[in-house]
Amino acid sequence: MKEGDELIETFWNICLLHDISSRDQLLREAIRVVRTKQILEQHSDIAISSEPEKLFQWMKERALDKELGHFPGDRDLFYKLYHTGKDMDLLEYAMLTIQQDRVTGGIVVHPGIVERFIDQCERRGCKNILLAEAEKYIKGLVETKCYYRPWTITLLTENYIIGRLFKTYFEPCSNIRIVQGSIYQPLPMENQFDAILAMPNFGMKMNDDEVAVRESEGAAASYLLPLLQDGGRLSVTFPARMLFQSGAIASWRKQMNEQAPVQTIYSLPDGLFRPYTSIKTYQVDFGRAHAEEVILGRLHMEKSKLVAEREISIHPDRFRQLDHWRIELLLDEDQDTLRSFQQAATPKVKLRDVADIFRGKSILKQDLKPGNIKVLNISNLDDGEVLLDQLETIDEEERKVKRYEILPGDLVMTCRGTVNKLAVYPGAQGMVIASSNMIVIRFKSAIKSHFAKMFLESPVGTALIQSFQRGTTVMNLNPADVAELELPLIPEDTQLELIEQYIREKERYKEVIREAANRWEQVKSQLYEQLY
Repeated sequence: MKEGDELIETFWNICLLHDISSRDQLLREAIRVVRTKQILEQHSDIAISSEPEKLFQWMKERALDKELGHFPGDRDLFYKLYHTGKDMDLLEYAMLTIQQDRVTGGIVVHPGIVERFIDQCERRGCKNILLAEAEKYIKGLVETKCYYRPWTITLLTENYIIGRLFKTYFEPCSNIRIVQGSIYQPLPMENQFDAILAMPNFGMKMNDDEVAVRESEGAAASYLLPLLQDGGRLSVTFPARMLFQSGAIASWRKQMNEQAPVQTIYSLPDGLFRPYTSIKTYQVDFGRAHAEEVILGRLHMEKSKLVAEREISIHPDRFRQLDHWRIELLLDEDQDTLRSFQQAATPKVKLRDVADIFRGKSILKQDLKPGNIKVLNISNLDDGEVLLDQLETIDEEERKVKRYEILPGDLVMTCRGTVNKLAVYPGAQGMVIASSNMIVIRFKSAIKSHFAKMFLESPVGTALIQSFQRGTTVMNLNPADVAELELPLIPEDTQLELIEQYIREKERYKEVIREAANRWEQVKSQLYEQLY
């Protein structure tokens, strides 16, 4: 353990022993100590740090109680905290404290995001940059030391204590500005910026009728956009759904691209933001300038750096025609197959127009017990078929779970787990319901369940499903997203011919496998007998 880390841990322990335990309390007392030291150093003719009472009174008289609130202890506690923490690196202390915070869910973004942003700012000759919700980028600040560069850097935070901490730490840096404000409402700031970096909170709903979208991610990007000067760039981390969800979010995407055309979209590596979130994320750059081309790509980790491993460019006019930003469809190695499907003359239909779609019931382990209701789960699907003899049960009234019932002919699809599985439910005795790990697709017309299964398990269907993926290593599909999947709309008799051929050939395949397995067992037995 480094000496600095030992100081921090000792400081924490003293605080915790005196019921100073929340993130803001721990930060506040560290600020109080460092601020007291700064004031004392400005009065070098006064030597009181070795006298507990004088040191305590000096702190209180210099308005630190007013600035930071009442000190929750006596002179001896302050004396102990002062001499433990006065030489701590306040920024590192804040980084470790926020990382340890499990109550308020403080996010510390991987420093590779900041490093890549700083490199881009340097290449573009930026002079005035903004880090929104700057506490999220504190590790990047610690590791890149970007505040030593000849730029004006504005650190925006909604939290008063974080703002005080930044002001205390960066007091000697004339190029650092600290501003308190929220990115989830209009920001009345005078300055405009060459570059803005933001990772809004995921999944919050806004109540502001002025915004085009109620999702916090979209609202924050819209509120930050007016702070961008001509030629500037806004770089935002988004969860996957913001890139493909329909409705208001689709309208927001179109509006954003009109106001500040998309310059780049990169998928970020799996697990980059664990343990804070494991959902799939993207870095999208908007620009107050005409784009000659839109760059799409994937980033991966090389040591601690984010590096592009696959990039393509498309013309802005083509990008504007997209009703989604599912870049996986464009980056997919099997582009020819996807393109042939998308450009084929065969009409297409969205699942939501031909089927009812719902997710199954959430069932806890303790709910599984002998009962009259059978439950279909991920483990009950194998090789495209439902294993009816392995269904677990719950004891529940049928009327309470009726809406989760699976009917013969329904297409069932896993929406969680590591592998996407599909099967057509054949029917069984008694009521069978889907678990919340399953999506049930009940076709009303036009499309046969077996045909849909065939298409969705094909290379094109698999790529389409993956493009709606919200999770990373562990799959996470949403019924509303699945409803946007497009299927080829071909005549019913053609569908039936394809289904019949598929079932016939699969049975032939299974029979060959059975015969080969039986023959192998017989041969092994004969060979073993000859051994002795």
